[in-house]
Amino acid sequence: MIKLLKEHILRGIDLARANLQIIYTLFLMICIPCAFLLSGQQFLESSNLNQERLERQSISLLQDTIAAISPDKINDNAYFSNLISYLKHENPVITEFIVTRLEDNHPVVIASLDETLVGKIDTMNESVYKDFQGMMNGKSVIIPEMVDGVRYWRAYRGIVDPKGNVSGFVLTIFSMRDIDAVAAEGVYRAYVFLAFIVILIFVLLVRQARIIDYAVLYRRLSEVNQMKDDFLSMAAHELRTPLTIIRGYVELLSDMKGLDEKNAENLRRINISTTQLNTLVSDILDVSRLEQERMKFEFVNTDVNDAVKTLVDSFDVVAKDKELGLAFEPGISIPEIIVDKDRLRQVLVNLVGNAIKYTAKGNVTVKTSFDPINKRVSIRVSDTGFGISADDQKHLFEKFLRIKTVETQGIQGTGLGLWITRRIVTEMKGDIQVESIKDKGSDFIVSFPAVIKN
Repeated sequence: MIKLLKEHILRGIDLARANLQIIYTLFLMICIPCAFLLSGQQFLESSNLNQERLERQSISLLQDTIAAISPDKINDNAYFSNLISYLKHENPVITEFIVTRLEDNHPVVIASLDETLVGKIDTMNESVYKDFQGMMNGKSVIIPEMVDGVRYWRAYRGIVDPKGNVSGFVLTIFSMRDIDAVAAEGVYRAYVFLAFIVILIFVLLVRQARIIDYAVLYRRLSEVNQMKDDFLSMAAHELRTPLTIIRGYVELLSDMKGLDEKNAENLRRINISTTQLNTLVSDILDVSRLEQERMKFEFVNTDVNDAVKTLVDSFDVVAKDKELGLAFEPGISIPEIIVDKDRLRQVLVNLVGNAIKYTAKGNVTVKTSFDPINKRVSIRVSDTGFGISADDQKHLFEKFLRIKTVETQGIQGTGLGLWITRRIVTEMKGDIQVESIKDKGSDFIVSFPAVIKN
């Protein structure tokens, strides 16, 4: 049992070392609630001290007011009786109020809430009067006490005659029952609120721990994704070498004389397959470079009409093999654009190649134009092919997307061409749009900022 527990502890320590966020979260889960509890406790202690100070000040002020009465009134029993009745009415916390005067050095009660004590010697407090008589000359002596769980304040104060001698005493007992009950209710509410705050913080920290788990999972997924990209990049590079060799041998065999029709057809199929595989490898490499932002661009001023015409001419044979019309309609006074020429060619190869691939009959037209208002040069690739539905257009530029219809089911493709095209166009500060009607054809429009010469 101990060995198993030790293994779990060591495993937990290793996990914490590997994920410092866990230690951070545990630290917060312990320290923040403790900090709130300590601060709350200090606040309550400070409040209690302030309350006690205020109570003492109020008691002293009350007794100072009584002691400040003219010493001539010390013999007016009725005056003091009415006074303490009034003070009791105004201060319900007063449970006992006794005024005495010294007669033959004994404290005789001249006024009290308990009228049975009037005229008698205050024997219960006589010793206290004598013990604190020196301290009662000019200030109150306040003594706290606890009776049956109730807190009281017992306050003594001397009445001083004009000669500075103590001629009597004032004893007041205050019950803090009601005040403490209100304070206890406030403390209870404060603790409830503090507990709510601590629980809320704890819940948030638990959520923080889950977010950390997600962060760790995201980091691991990112590492796996990076490994995938590295593997694809490495595999694509390694595939390029045997593909090049295969294509070389196919070309050599194709040039040989005396090949019968069957072998020539086999070589043609091998050539088509290697071409498709080479295209797939190139697309995978491009995807990897774009996602890792490793694709390099060399921006130069480029004549759009020249670049497009060269590209269109290269597809002339392909279009004729499908008995399609292929035309280039150059715009007039087209400004230059700043792009990477090789990447622009790659974009046009994808667009013109797709236009020919997805057009069964009719023609493909490439046009260039210039918008002087927005100062943008556009290249429009139009076809009379199968067209794209409105729903499919919403997802047209997603990775690995291939529109599956009866017309396109036999056409080979990776579903990466348009995704790569859009990313390259975006990297070159351009924009790509599509306009298409199902069974009527499609127009792909690529536009770039024009270079305006002063």
